[in-house]
Amino acid sequence: MNLLEVRNLRVNYRSYWYTYHVLNDVSLQVSQGDKVGLIGESGSGKTTLLKSILQILPPQGRIVSGEVLWKGTDLLKVSKDYVTNVRRKEVGMIFQDPLGALNPVFKVKEQFLDILRHSHSDHDKSDHLSLAEELLRSVMLPDTARVLESYPFQLSGGMRQRVIIAMALASARDLLLADEPTTNLDVTIQDQILRLIGELVVKRGLSMILVSHALGMVAKMTHRVYVMYAGSIVEEAPTLKLFSEPLHPYTSMLIESAPRLASTRLGEGIKGNPPDYRYPPSGCRFHPRCPYATGICKEVRPPNVEVSKHRYVACHMYSEGAGGG
Repeated sequence: MNLLEVRNLRVNYRSYWYTYHVLNDVSLQVSQGDKVGLIGESGSGKTTLLKSILQILPPQGRIVSGEVLWKGTDLLKVSKDYVTNVRRKEVGMIFQDPLGALNPVFKVKEQFLDILRHSHSDHDKSDHLSLAEELLRSVMLPDTARVLESYPFQLSGGMRQRVIIAMALASARDLLLADEPTTNLDVTIQDQILRLIGELVVKRGLSMILVSHALGMVAKMTHRVYVMYAGSIVEEAPTLKLFSEPLHPYTSMLIESAPRLASTRLGEGIKGNPPDYRYPPSGCRFHPRCPYATGICKEVRPPNVEVSKHRYVACHMYSEGAGGG
């Protein structure tokens, strides 16, 4: 049994005038101990997917259909208390913006202890403070007493991010969702934070979904990678295979556009713009930007084809070769 299995998930956002069709039949699996990467351009739906798993979408977001199976139980069909218990004791999430994830009017200590009261209710209250200090030390924060007595604005960006990681670890008994954990950090400490997360995940025996634009770190820290474009999963493969032999045109262009230290030229990026979610294109959502698009790509959504063991790609070039076209 998979630890987490997302099946054919569809999510829309509503505004006053429009409906935005964001997630488009997304499926994803995470087994015990699995380290999964999720990559794609900004706005491709990665954060929406993670928030849908935990059911913390903003009010305008709505899960239209699909399943989110946690240890075999569909979280979309159980009580809010059940889902809350999963969030408190089994799944932790590191958010993109540490300042936005922390309440500015409460000290770190009050916010941390509130989490521990729920996630470690089997501990005595007197143990919670020492546990908070232990978790802060595990993310290499010095002077934990001062950190706990500080308000979020009194800490640097790197320190706030480490606090968020420590809080996520307090809840993550089984799975850690890391959503662009270095987005708001200086380049000098981004690599350090990602390495720290990787070490803590291994040390604690956690499964992980890592969303990151740092493709080099995704390549080092994960076993499998899902590639997301405009709310759809277009490719899934073991990490080494995906980066050495990308199959989907979007994957190839995404990897090619990533900057490289050894390169003498800048990545050119992917020509064109992501689609408008109010009016997503028919067929393959990537076809307006794909240099290999044909008539069928504009009309028929490509099936997700297993091209080799544990390798899947949603592209008509492979569905036709596999007898699906």
